[in-house]
Amino acid sequence: MASRLEEPENEPTQRPSTSYSNLAELSAPFHIDPAQRSYRHQYSNIYFVRLVELRPIVERNAQARWGGVRGKPPLLPRILNLQKGQLCYIVGTVYLEMPLKPNVLEDMARDHWIAPPAPRAKFFSGQDAVHLEDESGRVRLVGEVIRRERDRENGGLVTGIIMAALGMETSAGDFEVIDLCFAGLPELYTPQAGPSNGGSHTKGKSKADANGQGDTDHRNETWIAIVSGLSVGSQEAPADLKSQLLVEWLLGEDGGPLDGEAGDRIARLILAGNSLSQPIRGEDDKKPKRFNSTAKPLYTNHPTKTLSVLLNDLLSSSLPVTMVPGPSDPAGATLPQQPLPKVMFGGKKAGGLDCTTNPTWLEIGGRSLLVTGGQTLDDIYKYVPSEGRLGMAQRTLEWRHVAPTAPDTLWVYPFPDADPFIIHKRPELYIIGNQPEFQTTVVGDDSPTRIILVPSFAKTGQIVVCCLETLETKTIGFEVPDWEGETKTNGDLEVDVKME
Repeated sequence: MASRLEEPENEPTQRPSTSYSNLAELSAPFHIDPAQRSYRHQYSNIYFVRLVELRPIVERNAQARWGGVRGKPPLLPRILNLQKGQLCYIVGTVYLEMPLKPNVLEDMARDHWIAPPAPRAKFFSGQDAVHLEDESGRVRLVGEVIRRERDRENGGLVTGIIMAALGMETSAGDFEVIDLCFAGLPELYTPQAGPSNGGSHTKGKSKADANGQGDTDHRNETWIAIVSGLSVGSQEAPADLKSQLLVEWLLGEDGGPLDGEAGDRIARLILAGNSLSQPIRGEDDKKPKRFNSTAKPLYTNHPTKTLSVLLNDLLSSSLPVTMVPGPSDPAGATLPQQPLPKVMFGGKKAGGLDCTTNPTWLEIGGRSLLVTGGQTLDDIYKYVPSEGRLGMAQRTLEWRHVAPTAPDTLWVYPFPDADPFIIHKRPELYIIGNQPEFQTTVVGDDSPTRIILVPSFAKTGQIVVCCLETLETKTIGFEVPDWEGETKTNGDLEVDVKME
C-alpha cells in the first residue's frame, strides 16, 4: 500500500466530526414517491420544462453578450419567425442528428435472427447534424463556429442543452451561426453550517492548485474520503482484498504510523457508485430461490454480505458513511436512482449509514457537494470526439444541467412537470464517480468549485481524499500482488501456489 498523505510524527490524532445534511431543498426533486410512480407520462415534458426554466437565463446572458453588436440583432421569440438575411439570435434546445446513435425503432424492425451490433464507445461521426428547436419548430445550425464547437478539445455540443445562437438564415433554410451563448455558471451554494469540531473554512480561492496539490499544513484539518467502484463480490480476489486493505487503513490498523494517522483524520466516507458488483449467475443455478424453499438461489448473496461486514467495521469505528448508488448497484436502471434499502446492510444496526439517491446533494462540514455515480458523464462522452472528461464535467456546470442527454440516450424517470437535473445552484464540490482515472480542477475565480473525477477502486486501487477547509485533494493507492496462473494438481483439486 502506498500513501501520499503526509503527517508529522508523534502527534496524537482524533477522528474529526462534522455537520452533515442531505440538503433536502436541493435533493428532494431526486426522490420519487413509490405510491405516485408512473411511467405513462411523455418524455417531451422534461424537454419543455428544461427550456422554460433555462430560456430566461440564456436570454439574459445573450443580451449582455450581444447587446453591443452592430445592427442590434433582435431576439426572435420563436424559431419559425426567422427571415432570410436578417441578423438575429434564437434560443432553443440542441438536438444532434447522429446516424450512429442507437435507434429503438430500427432495433424493433431488425430481423430477430440477426445478432445486434456491439455497442459503440462513441456516437460521434462526420455525418452528424446540429439542430436548434423550440415549441414552434427546428432549424439546422451550420458554419465554422458550429464545427469548432463540435470538435473542441474540452467538451462539445450534445443533445439536450439550452443555448442561444447568433446568426442569420441562409437561402438553403439553415441558420449560419456567428456566435453561441450558454446559461453560464450558476451562483455558488454555500451552506451556513460548519465543522462541529471547531474548524473553519478558508473561503475564497482554494489553497490547492488545479491538480489538487498544495503545500498546506494538514494538522487539525478535516478530510473526507471518496471511493467509487468498490465492486465488492466481483469473484476476483484482488478486488475484495483491496477493499479490506482500504477498511483497515480507514480504521488506522494498516500501514505505518503516518498511514494510521491519515486514516484517523477522515471525517466521512462517500461511496460514489458501484459499491456492489454485477451479479454472476452460477452454472448449476437453474431456478430462483423462493421463500420457505431449500433450493439454491439463482444469484449469490455474497456481495451484499461482504459489503455489510465492511460497512459494519467502519461504522463501529465512528466513521459515518454515505452511499450513492451506481450503474451496477441494485437501485434500478433509470435516473435518478433511488436509495438502496438500509436493511440490506444491517438496518438499524447501521446507524451511521446514509443511503442517498443518484445524483444527490450533500452538506458536509459547511461545504455543499453534488455527487453522481458517473452515468451522466459517461453518456456525454459518447457524443463528442474529445477524450477530455474533465472538460465535459466543467461544461455541465456552464450548461446548468447534470444530464443533458437524458432522456434521449440516458434512461431517466419520465417526470411529468419537472426536470430535477437542472443545476440551479453550483456546489463547492462536484464529484463524479466511476471514471477511468483521477482528475480534478477548479472553476470559478472568486467562488471556486472543485470538480473531482473519482476512478474505479477495483480497477485502479485509488481513493480520493479532500480537505474541507481548503478543497485540496490527494489520492491514496492500495495494491495487492497479482496471482500467477501456475497451478499444481493434487488429485482432483487445483490450488494456486505462487503469488508475486
